[in-house]
Amino acid sequence: MSNRVVGILRQNMRRALSEGRLQEAEQILAQLKIEDPLGRETRGFELELYLNANRLTEARALARQLCRLFPESGRIFFLAGKVAYRLKHYEEAEAHFRESQRIYPTWRTQHWLGKALTQAGRFDEAESLLLVAREHTEAALLDIAWLHERRSDLDAALKAYDDYLEAHPGDQYAGEQRVRVKARMLEPETLIEEASALKEMGEEVPASLFPELVEKLFATGETTRAREEIGARMELLDARTAVRLAWTCYKARAYDLACTLFLAHLRPNLANYKYLNTLEAAAARSNRIPLVLQAYDSLLQEAPHLWGRRKSLSRRH
Repeated sequence: MSNRVVGILRQNMRRALSEGRLQEAEQILAQLKIEDPLGRETRGFELELYLNANRLTEARALARQLCRLFPESGRIFFLAGKVAYRLKHYEEAEAHFRESQRIYPTWRTQHWLGKALTQAGRFDEAESLLLVAREHTEAALLDIAWLHERRSDLDAALKAYDDYLEAHPGDQYAGEQRVRVKARMLEPETLIEEASALKEMGEEVPASLFPELVEKLFATGETTRAREEIGARMELLDARTAVRLAWTCYKARAYDLACTLFLAHLRPNLANYKYLNTLEAAAARSNRIPLVLQAYDSLLQEAPHLWGRRKSLSRRH
């Protein structure tokens, strides 16, 4: 097959991936594996497809292989960094992004390195990188806002969200984060009073604020009400909110609720070892280890690494 056809396949693959048409991308990849099976771009497309499809266990194994096979590919190391970042392995992500930047410097890599350093708590260097990225994309403002929030500088975080919303007034995510940060700035009693007022009017606290409300209820000793609020909305929570709430419950020592919420969203987090460690700790503290063992048993085929965890956890039962 001619180089021209391979070039067309690569072009179509890039378009399919950028537009989120993953089934089509998988079909194109199958053709590329026939025409150019060992090519660096073909293997890179495979890694990008796994990443975009959230097949993170496969992506991580492939990333390790490709970094060895193509040590001078900035793109491979960049994708490997994104895989590690998604898995919350931030030191590994940092190393890959730094290597990618060494090989082929771009502001996009600096942006992702700044994100990884923020998550690792290295705020000063992260800020300098994100400010560089801000010169190229307004999306960096969202990461700058999170960095300020991690620093507990809520005023600066709020300003970053305001700046982003000025350019993108209809952005739902930024709007929700702005409301959440403003809620964090309120005294616990004020937020609880506002939530009570909404309830009296027959309205619910927005999902983006719900973990904040529960956190403040636990913090002010209103444990019973916190549990009632969670019980009433447990089945209605989206995955992102439920996982945030699980961490909130764990920190508040409501281990039974934390275990229930972590278990409900276990499958997408099978490669997240911090998530698994916390789930098991919550289960041990709430006498729910059999539930976790049962969940692990149902997932062993797709996640063989759970065998060791299951064996270790069963000894604690």
